[in-house]
Amino acid sequence: MAKEFDVVDDEEEEELDDDELFLHNLNSTLYVKRDYDMKDFDYEWLDIVEDCIPYIDNILRNPKRFIINEEEIVKVELARKVTVESVIHLTQHTNLIQKIEDNGDVKPSKILNINKEESMDTYENRFIFTLLNNLRLFYENRVEATSGQSYCLDKNLLQYTANTKVYSENLKINIDISDITKTVKEHSGDKGNMTLADRLKKVKTQIDGFFGTELMQILSKLHVAPVRSPIKKTNVILKNPNFRKAEELWNYIQSFESKDKREKEKRDFFDKGVLKNEYDQAFLMAFIANKNFITNSKTATESAVVNQMIQRLIENLLDTDVDLTEDKIEEAFLKQLKLMKEKNLARAERIFKVLEDRLEREEKGIEDVLDLLRKEV
Repeated sequence: MAKEFDVVDDEEEEELDDDELFLHNLNSTLYVKRDYDMKDFDYEWLDIVEDCIPYIDNILRNPKRFIINEEEIVKVELARKVTVESVIHLTQHTNLIQKIEDNGDVKPSKILNINKEESMDTYENRFIFTLLNNLRLFYENRVEATSGQSYCLDKNLLQYTANTKVYSENLKINIDISDITKTVKEHSGDKGNMTLADRLKKVKTQIDGFFGTELMQILSKLHVAPVRSPIKKTNVILKNPNFRKAEELWNYIQSFESKDKREKEKRDFFDKGVLKNEYDQAFLMAFIANKNFITNSKTATESAVVNQMIQRLIENLLDTDVDLTEDKIEEAFLKQLKLMKEKNLARAERIFKVLEDRLEREEKGIEDVLDLLRKEV
């Protein structure tokens, strides 16, 4: 933390050290602006839909049917077929007998006619019909909600402006730092050898294809009523593995909660805390370095300048934390020294590798030229 001084006159000013006078007359502002925007889409829903589609396909290829018996009393000449049920019905409704021949033959005026027709209007089929309609809507909503790639955009702007006076020296500094980081998850939603776009296109094609099946077209023409939760536990839904998988998809869609992440943050302020103080100290350190290297370059030594800067750094640390001990300072210094050495070593190794590769290419080029010359000779 920068030291604070009372207002001083010219005589008192002369008693202050350069750095104390520097901070006394310092006038600085630190403007910070941040614009953060992050989208991270979750495609678990696509995995589940892809997993369930083959089972739904099995159901649609072999839809469940049942026989409907339509009974009607018709004139005997219009009866298509006389069945056992027709005879039993006639014995129970003798008023439909027109005449009994002498030989015992019975001539009815009307008779029961039974028309047998197959129907797909079962609860299980209506369940699949409703599921696919829900699935199509669910798919469209998710595609709309997750359009584009996942990304993270972080914009930071920092402007530090300061001026001060040390005796006759008027000092000014302006620092503008603009940091823009944008990360795009190019492979978000990709799976195996398929891109996200390919997966979405394939699933859409499969869903659209389901609506062209016999079951979906027939039930659509019948305008069947959709089923609602909870799903009835019929024997087919309980025991058939295809229907069990379809019910899993139903429950997932019904209870779906998006796991997409969206974060936005905008801040625009003048910092008056620790960060501003650090920049004030950095300005002071620059002043000390400049003063020693330029103004006193004839007498200043590198060791003296370093010692003075370290002294100022320790004073700043003690101003910030009065409980700071020598052990803590030494521990922090050694830790940073180790990190810097490792960083410099890694940089040296990269430079050495670049030079080594370049040298190998040069040597190979020389060998190729020599081989060419030998062939010509």
